[in-house]
Amino acid sequence: YSSRDTVCDDCNESIERGGVLLIPAFAVGRTQLLLYALRHLKDQKIIPNIPIYIDSPMAIQVTGTHVRHQEAWDIESRYMGQKGDEPLLPDNLHVHRSVNESKQLNNVRENAIIISASGMVTGGRILHHMFNKLPVKENTVLFIGYQAFGTRGRTIREGQPSVKIHGQEVPVKAAVRAIDGFSAHADQDELLIWLKKFKNTPERVFLVHGEDESVEKLKDAIHREFKTDVTIPEYTDQFT
Repeated sequence: YSSRDTVCDDCNESIERGGVLLIPAFAVGRTQLLLYALRHLKDQKIIPNIPIYIDSPMAIQVTGTHVRHQEAWDIESRYMGQKGDEPLLPDNLHVHRSVNESKQLNNVRENAIIISASGMVTGGRILHHMFNKLPVKENTVLFIGYQAFGTRGRTIREGQPSVKIHGQEVPVKAAVRAIDGFSAHADQDELLIWLKKFKNTPERVFLVHGEDESVEKLKDAIHREFKTDVTIPEYTDQFT
């Protein structure tokens, strides 16, 4: 609910600024969580019924798969479905599958939400929208997922004055906001609980994903909890 509240604040702030709220989101999982939150916010009239555009063929396809397979929904979503509601389809939702439909969003300049992939702005149609929306101070970019070191998303989130897109330096004049509550990654405690589920504790654990500081802390926690060997491989390291 805190994430929904933050989305609400950012959405309403974007409307006050008079621009577009641009959200880079991973096509699988993150986009659907966001649509679920937006559906609730619109139903409760916490945010206005402004148009929401999904401009990612994969996100559109995955959302359709979620909608069709109600047997995989949680209890709250099933209850909504029984009443004839669609948990992932907020009112005034528009999907843009073709390239021409995507380009039409260049003409959307105010009171709208555009959701596109990739989530870290490393490729996909979001690059096209960033190129056009970042230089406009009335717009807002909202990150709802982790931005890895070296990605364009990380560059923008860290407040750099410009970012290279399509070979050009694009000025970042739009407001930049971020929410961490939509993260799908397990935290340290959850990973330790997961390791405890093993019938036999692994003799060796390799940590290959995460920020350096976080990985080092997890290494210490695993070694302390299980007294097992923990390795953080370096590039080109090999193990048998």
